[in-house]
Amino acid sequence: MPKISKNAPKATQPKGVKKRTRLAPELRHEQILQAALVEFSTHGYAATSISRIAARAGISKANVYVHFASKEEVFEVLVRKLLSQPKESWDHLREVQDVGAFVDQFVDAAYAALTPETVSIIRMMIADGYRLPHLREQLGEGVFGLNAERQQIIDLLVKNGKLEKSPVTEHFSLALAPFLYAAVAQMVLGPVQAEAQIEDLKTGHKKLLHALLRAPKAG
Repeated sequence: MPKISKNAPKATQPKGVKKRTRLAPELRHEQILQAALVEFSTHGYAATSISRIAARAGISKANVYVHFASKEEVFEVLVRKLLSQPKESWDHLREVQDVGAFVDQFVDAAYAALTPETVSIIRMMIADGYRLPHLREQLGEGVFGLNAERQQIIDLLVKNGKLEKSPVTEHFSLALAPFLYAAVAQMVLGPVQAEAQIEDLKTGHKKLLHALLRAPKAG
């Protein structure tokens, strides 16, 4: 039997073949979602396939199916992430007692949630939500649920004498109108082109709410 030299060259990866990196399941899961977000945003829901998502992530289709049962499930997880982010950002507002601090933190949280990923998901739901009516219904329920929770915070501030009752406190969803304009601006212009305009809008939004939301007058 021939002897193998200790100095014999080790087997190498063929040129042109990328070595796949083994990632932890949670990291691979997030990688697939990010790849899917790019594909859905670029090609739309109908034209996106598991094959496209896998290619974008640099993995096999089989690897995608380890984490997700279907393209629809990938899309659904992205929408659920959209709903969870603002809720986490606004939960701490329940502890705010000062009206001025509440306004500043409310506006900061709203605009912080307006990430490129969030805008992409909103755009996808506008364009392709009709293909997934149950998912569109879940999104609607989630948005109305968040509005109801914010209204409860405002109602409590009014009840506790921290905030003067007004049309804005009775229908606090009106306070989000400038934020919605910012989301549309980012969809139309893109995040880079809209950045300066959104910053100006955010500053004006704070000034508007400081003028409309006031503590009750003493006496």
